[in-house]
Amino acid sequence: MERVLTQEEIDAMVRAASGRQDDHQRKDTRLIKPCTFRQSGQLTGEQVAAVNGLHEGFARSLTQSLGAYLRVSFEVTLVSIEQLAYSEFLERIPEITYMMCVRVEHMSAGAAMQIDHSLVFPLVDILLGGIGHCDVFTREVSEIEEQIMEGVAKIICRELESAWTPLDTKLDLDGRQPPAQMQRFLAPTEKTLCLSFEVKLAGTTGTLNLIFPVSISNTLLRKLSADGSYGKSRQAARNGGQMMAKMLECPFPIELGITAIKLPVNTIAGLVPQQVCDLGIPVLKSASLILAGRSTRLPPSGPKVLAAGKSSSIDVGSICQGGSDQFF
Repeated sequence: MERVLTQEEIDAMVRAASGRQDDHQRKDTRLIKPCTFRQSGQLTGEQVAAVNGLHEGFARSLTQSLGAYLRVSFEVTLVSIEQLAYSEFLERIPEITYMMCVRVEHMSAGAAMQIDHSLVFPLVDILLGGIGHCDVFTREVSEIEEQIMEGVAKIICRELESAWTPLDTKLDLDGRQPPAQMQRFLAPTEKTLCLSFEVKLAGTTGTLNLIFPVSISNTLLRKLSADGSYGKSRQAARNGGQMMAKMLECPFPIELGITAIKLPVNTIAGLVPQQVCDLGIPVLKSASLILAGRSTRLPPSGPKVLAAGKSSSIDVGSICQGGSDQFF
């Protein structure tokens, strides 16, 4: 005999089935992402700020050095700091490009420098007496062009060595490397620190990339972390200098005279032209220089009034010891 379900039992079965369906839908909507262990150990925000501050100074110094060397408008700007595998970097650059190896003393690894051909040939043209307006060739540079570019590469290494004061090391060029050899410069999966700079030259824009293997980048990061005040101190000093420069241009009201003089009203009322008024104070009483409401004492010899055309100035001599501290 079939059992007849009550309405309560039917509602309970419907609710149970609906709950299982919701659980199944939630399981299906879970987002599963693949884990890439190569992405572990990425730069922290503080490390990025320290590396950024260090190499922004390098970009400014390089702008001045190469601008003076080339005698044309030259601008270098840091645009990105990335950690990526060496194979990913090779995929981003053209197949035919200008790359040089850089030896780093006291370390077992070297760095690499890559410059777009859109910059190489205008640089060569300028150094040969041209104006930098030339076609971009898709060929390898010749031996003569390589020798000319070596001077530019040396300046880049010199400015980078100067910026890398925390590392206390020296950089030396190891010569230009053909693309086939640069494929074997590092292991394809090795993590690198890539610094990309935008270069503007004679109406042309290109990219300068600096590649550092993990051994060099980790050493640099440890040095910067040990000197945690490096980036902050430079930024604070820069901001302090800008603030001081702005404050020195601010106008302040200045009053020069003898304060606390009291005269009877009838003496003031009876003054006539060319009459000498007795102020009732000692001759050796010091005058006061009042700057924005704060005063300091002047020597008893008193200030001297100087005239220059329609303008006048005052030579206050020397401020008494300790008096200048009252202004700050």
